[in-house]
Amino acid sequence: MNGSTTQGASQQRREAVEYLKRDDQFLAYRTQQEEATNRMVQQARDKDRALAQGVDVNEEEESGATTATQEAFGSKIVVIHAGSQNLRIGLASDALPKTVPMVLARKWPENEAEEDGGEPLPKRLKIDGEMPEDPDMWFGEDFSSQYNSMSNDLKQRMRANKRRVLPNSKELVVNYNKRTPPEVISEHNDPHRVEWTEIGSEAPDYIMGQAALRIPENSVPRYKLFWPIRHGWFNEQDYKTKQTLYSDISLIIEHAIVSELGLKHKKDWPQYGCVCVIPDLFERNYVTQMLDILLRGLGFGRVCFQQESLSATFGAGYSSSCIVDVGAQKTSICCVEEGMCIEDSRVNVKYGGTDVTESFMRMMLHDHFPYSDINLKRRYDWLLAEELKQKFCTMNEADISVQLYDFHLRAFEEDTRKYFFKCYDETMLAPMGYFHPTIFDHSEKLKARRKLIDRSYDLYDGSPNDPQSAAQSSIVESAAPPQPAAAYNAVPEAKPLPTMVAQTPSKSNPVGLAGRLNEQEGTPHSSVAGSPVPDGANTPQPPQDTPAAGTAPGEGGSFGATSSIFFDPTLEKIKQAEERDRVLPMAGLDTAIMTSIQHGARGDDRKARDFYGGIMVIGGGSKVTGFMPFLEDRLRSLLPGLGKDILIGAPPRDLDPQVLVWKGGSVFGKLSSSGNDSWISQKEAHGLVSQRNDAPHLADFCSTPIIPPQPTRPPLQPHTMSGGRVYHQDYIARIRYSNALPPPPNPPKLLEIPNTGLASGQYTSAGFASRLAREQPLNVEADAELGMPIDLVGLPGVFEGDDSVLLASDEPVSIHPHDRALLRPLSTLGKPSSLAGGVSFLRRTEYMTAAGGGGHSGLRDPGKRLAPKRRKQTDAEKNEPINILRSILKGFDIAYPQDAYKGPDTVQNLRGEEITAEERRAWDHPKHPLNPTAKLVDSYPVLPDLEAITETGGYIVAKFQTNPIANQGASYDERVDASLLRVLEPTAEQEEAYRARLAEHEETGAKGPPPQPHYDYEFFLPASADAARGLKRKFSTTDPDRDDEALYDADKAEASGRRCFRFDRIRCYETYQQTGNPLEPYDETLALALHDPEPEGAGRLQKGAYYYPIVQRTFIRPKRKAQRAGMPEEEENRVDVLEIEVRDPDEREVADRQGFREKLEGEGELAET
Repeated sequence: MNGSTTQGASQQRREAVEYLKRDDQFLAYRTQQEEATNRMVQQARDKDRALAQGVDVNEEEESGATTATQEAFGSKIVVIHAGSQNLRIGLASDALPKTVPMVLARKWPENEAEEDGGEPLPKRLKIDGEMPEDPDMWFGEDFSSQYNSMSNDLKQRMRANKRRVLPNSKELVVNYNKRTPPEVISEHNDPHRVEWTEIGSEAPDYIMGQAALRIPENSVPRYKLFWPIRHGWFNEQDYKTKQTLYSDISLIIEHAIVSELGLKHKKDWPQYGCVCVIPDLFERNYVTQMLDILLRGLGFGRVCFQQESLSATFGAGYSSSCIVDVGAQKTSICCVEEGMCIEDSRVNVKYGGTDVTESFMRMMLHDHFPYSDINLKRRYDWLLAEELKQKFCTMNEADISVQLYDFHLRAFEEDTRKYFFKCYDETMLAPMGYFHPTIFDHSEKLKARRKLIDRSYDLYDGSPNDPQSAAQSSIVESAAPPQPAAAYNAVPEAKPLPTMVAQTPSKSNPVGLAGRLNEQEGTPHSSVAGSPVPDGANTPQPPQDTPAAGTAPGEGGSFGATSSIFFDPTLEKIKQAEERDRVLPMAGLDTAIMTSIQHGARGDDRKARDFYGGIMVIGGGSKVTGFMPFLEDRLRSLLPGLGKDILIGAPPRDLDPQVLVWKGGSVFGKLSSSGNDSWISQKEAHGLVSQRNDAPHLADFCSTPIIPPQPTRPPLQPHTMSGGRVYHQDYIARIRYSNALPPPPNPPKLLEIPNTGLASGQYTSAGFASRLAREQPLNVEADAELGMPIDLVGLPGVFEGDDSVLLASDEPVSIHPHDRALLRPLSTLGKPSSLAGGVSFLRRTEYMTAAGGGGHSGLRDPGKRLAPKRRKQTDAEKNEPINILRSILKGFDIAYPQDAYKGPDTVQNLRGEEITAEERRAWDHPKHPLNPTAKLVDSYPVLPDLEAITETGGYIVAKFQTNPIANQGASYDERVDASLLRVLEPTAEQEEAYRARLAEHEETGAKGPPPQPHYDYEFFLPASADAARGLKRKFSTTDPDRDDEALYDADKAEASGRRCFRFDRIRCYETYQQTGNPLEPYDETLALALHDPEPEGAGRLQKGAYYYPIVQRTFIRPKRKAQRAGMPEEEENRVDVLEIEVRDPDEREVADRQGFREKLEGEGELAET
């Protein structure tokens, strides 16, 4: 911008230019300054008004209020992360967000389960209009073959890892599931019955939140669930108009703000800002509509957007990482480097946790799941399937065995049904679908795509301008069907995705669909209008009647000649976008991660290793036991050269991976104005009309039209590029670090710095040191304060504000005896008569003297030649995993030589390490590790007593505080061996105390098992010692007279003629201490019994040390009666006599014991005795 004044032909005057040289020339800066000025003016007015009213204004309180206002800055910012299944919303000052289902229920003629003729989900195959009787044929041969193939691969993997695999595991599961009926529980006996949403006489038009998921299926009127976002896109399949779709999103967010955040007055919302988290590979229409909803519909004062992967790094505190976000219906991968998303690394594949849920149900139904009528379109069935997936699915091979589980089915106005079922490898094969996505059902994911909402187009040339990435293009190419041979000449077939990192930084341009997709810019770019045409092979040729450069006339057939002559780049881009919309992005999770990192590293091997070492898995779909170790193992098997560099971590500070993205958005929103310049205010959104600037910045998405909405663009003709109609519309542009001025006319001034170094003697002379000592005094304090670097990362509690680890300890430090001589005062030293050995002023260094032997042990004979030290040779190969496994197998070969494998190494079998003579001698003559003189008398194998396992899976140990009976004589009372403890129903006070302990355990996040309820017990003893012996004979399975009625000691009180044992009540006991974890009975305490079988007679147990699980240890004491002041003592409701009969366990009890036995043994169903 130069101005000139002409005075004759040679006189010219150049004016100084200040364009874009000051901060106040930027709109964003001016907007921030205006907000700060208005805030200061308002504060001054409030102060003047208070002084005029005679209110005493304290300056200190005012300054404290200002500080509090700055600290509470996040309380005026709403953070929104909308997903396909849940909406996470909260204030930036909140620790955790509120989670609301992203669903709205509207009045509808039919609910979602009744539509399409009541077709269930998962879809069942029908033959002649009816379902086959065998569930193996419900989902077709393709699913059955792939399911069986995955099951066989898992068995081979488990055998290779030396895990026991049962050949008849599937038969055990199918047979049990076929014959086990459900147990019916009446509604009034179900303590966990569901609270359903009541529909009154005046039914609302729509219902949102958790209440929408609990609407009865047969409600009057009917309601249908609408999910506005599906698979990361707008849900165009279930909606008839896009206005209704946008309205539902606005209603759900508005309802969450009012009900969850408590912002009930919409007139106050312009005072709030909003941070909206968007996908990494977003669509422009999605962002513009969200901006319109937040600014126009909800009336927020300002809005800023942040991508999900970048938000995750903010939440975790990482600067660079590879983020793998496994959501409910989509999985996104992106590499983040120094706070920026690498555009070519963005990947978005359309599967997630919901696909795992549906596949889990299909696999369970394939194996005769007892609840065969499950329909995921029903709301309570969908919630049940999600619960089963979260409780039972795992990716830990150690948990794969025939397991017995149960669940409760609760439907509206129906009794609760309790189902028992068995499963084997279905719990692991379902989440393994992340690595075999063809097992998922993708038939409905592209249905009605682009039915309501068209793609975004450039305002100038009309070409599609949604962001793309090179990694996504590679995945689309691999998932696309092969191109017909007649369409393109000499087009090779689609190649599989690469698995190794490129060694040279080069940008490939493959032929075919991916090659055309790669031509799309990853970030928004400026129009080609008014720009000079660059040179290059990829530049489109002008549409003249001349062949393209490098192509002879007629070469490649008639189609090639026609395409060369009549080539329109806009039409070609539209065609590519249409082809891209017809392909569902699909690849295994491990392949997608490698593709993302390959394009994110741009051929830099060091950067690729950094990304592989910083993979962070987030999202609710990844909350499967053993998911991250399994993924890490998959990547290491595919990239053996990078095995040591691959590391997958969870979010730090024990953050929930589901809320990490929202947490990063709250951190981003609380940045000051100088650290966050991406806010879009109401003024910018409604009033700014400017030229678009070519700036690669996230906020450049605002260049698409907002006012008015973009009209549907008609198909372009070949001549439209030059003389077509141009749509002038309002839009927003945001530029960052842009300066289009030419470089300065004069070069920068260079300083002359002497580079002679020490050769000149300037810095090595004595005069320089003396002068430096006079001018710069020695700062001892600074050296003592700053001279020792302290690594605060390893100190516990530093980041929580605990600085006690940095202070001196209150307890005196014990001094080593060798160092006490150094602390003696000088007056006591004198001349030592001899040198004390072992004293050193530098301990644990190379100057340590040899301790001990007396005399001058540190002196040596000068004539004796010192022998060089022999280094201890370490065999690096011993640390290899294969050698470690051989060492483990060697231990089994020593103990069981008859089972040792001596053949060649195979995938299924591995030969153990060679056994030395010393090792065999040590096994034959064992020694006590602490007392070598002790002699081995006998040894017992440690075994479980499978036949003694109860239907609860363990035993309870009750310890009395005092002697339960008053023993009058010196002999032992045999009645104690057959005593009984009867559990009493807990009182209201006990239940309240238990709920308080459980709530405290959950709020504090304490480690260890959750607390268990404390019960009261009644203690009973048999009437005589003979009765006690008779009871023990009744329980003995080896006693031939166990069924003799003469063993009983009393008759039934009801005079039925049946015999029984009579037990008398002694007293009541209460629990004062309780330990144990019922979920892990083998972690803390075990009961061990040494068993030596009798020489004559066949006992049921072999010789061994049998262990029994202790699920709980209870300490009880006599209970005293509670006497309330002023109230008469209530009559105690108690049982004085128990009449006991002994019977064999029923079928249910046998099944429960059988389930615990199979879980412990892992060898399938044992013979029932």
